[in-house]
Order: sequence, then structure tokens, then C-alpha cells
Amino acid sequence: MAYLLKFFLRDGLHSRRTLWLALLGFVPVGCAVLLWLLKAVLRDFDISLSTLFPQVSFAFYLHFLLPLMSIFIGSAVIADEVEERTLPYLLTRPVARPVFMLAKILTGVLTAGFILFISLGMTYTIMVLDKGFGGWLSDISMLFRSGAVIVLGLLVYVPLFGIFGGLLKRPVLLGFLFAFGWEGSVAFLPGNVKLLTVVHYLHVLFPQMKKVQLTDARTILNILVPAREVSAGVAVLILIVLAALFIVLCAALPSMKEYRLERE
Repeated sequence: MAYLLKFFLRDGLHSRRTLWLALLGFVPVGCAVLLWLLKAVLRDFDISLSTLFPQVSFAFYLHFLLPLMSIFIGSAVIADEVEERTLPYLLTRPVARPVFMLAKILTGVLTAGFILFISLGMTYTIMVLDKGFGGWLSDISMLFRSGAVIVLGLLVYVPLFGIFGGLLKRPVLLGFLFAFGWEGSVAFLPGNVKLLTVVHYLHVLFPQMKKVQLTDARTILNILVPAREVSAGVAVLILIVLAALFIVLCAALPSMKEYRLERE
């Protein structure tokens, strides 16, 4: 397993996909720099730059970069090998197919997790510069908790989109519809329907969620259409079960399905 992880990590570092995703990961860092340059303007409106970090991390990382990177990395776990017609060569090696696919999944999680955590740390540091080192240190637990939630999200999303890539002809398109259509909208609806989304359980664990909740309109809707509350412990358990289920299914998929490789 260690050799496979090393092999796929080295191979992934030289891919254009990883380069573009790494560059994409610096988008919120650039936005943080822009906000820092405009901090004088923000002060005129009594807005502290550090108070905007919950909104930035929630929008950019939890609802944009996390699903986006998961789609591109996850859908490539099986689909890339099928398209490049290298799957038979890889699966005939003296390594069990599930172990081989597990290594690819974990490599994707590690790659995306590293990019996202570095980006999140840089964004956090820029946005709390005015508070000094003491202020940076006082909220460091929020940074690590946010990073942990993102990694947990990757463990669910990457193998899920890996299944998309192994079963569907257009996994990226359908991944976008699922992540930014279903997950991005249903998770904010009142009632219990949001329990059918992965991101709802990430909301429960995300440390800044209370600071980005919608106000009166959402409160009234929740009164009219009551929703079942989910504790942090239950959310963690559900996410772990989903991650384990999707990882097992994705790792077992090449052994369960026969792929026909198209000739040029």
C-alpha cells in the first residue's frame, strides 16, 4: 500500500489536473489579499477583516473548492484509466484490485486535502493579520476544525464521484449537477429533506456555520416546516459510514464491472 501511495502521489504531482487545481486553490487567497488591501474601506463600514473569515471559508472552501476538487479528482479514479486504456495493465499487477483502487482514492484525498489546507491556512493568516500573533493563535483551533471537516468531506465525496466515474459516461457533468444542484440547494431548504445531502452533515460540524446562518426568513421557514436536529456526534458517525460505504464500493467496482476499452 505504501508503495502504491508513493507511486500515485508522484504521478499525480506531475499531472496538469493537479496543477490547475492547485492554482484554483489560490483563488480565495487572492480574494483575502484583495480584502486586506481594502481593509480601510471596510473599517468605514465598521467591518473587521477577521470577521469575514467564516463567510469566506464557508463559501469558497465548503461549498466551492471541496466539491469541485472532489469531482475532478474522484471522477478520474477509474474513468481516466478506462479512457487511456491502461486499466487492464494496472489491474493485472500482483496487487488485489480493491487495494489498488483504495490507494488511488486515498491519493486523491491526500492531494486535495493538502491543497485545500494550505490554501485555507494562508487565507486565515491573511485575514487575521490585524489581530497579531496572539489573535492568530487564539482562533487556530477554528482553522484545524475547518480543515478536519474538509478532509472528512473529501473522504465521502472523492469515492462517491469515483463511483460516478466508474459507472457513468459523463461523470464530471453529472457530478456538477449533484454537487452544485442537489447538494448546493437542498441543504438550505427547511424541513428534513436536507438530511438526504452530504453537505448538511458537514454544516453541523463546520465551526463557522453559526456565523453564516441566514436570519429571520430561515427562522420563520424552520418554524413552519420543522426539521430534525442532528448532533455533531451523529453527523460524524453518518459521514464515517458514508465514507466507508463509498470507498468499499468504489474500490470493488473494477472487480464487479467489466470495462470495454474503445479502440482508436
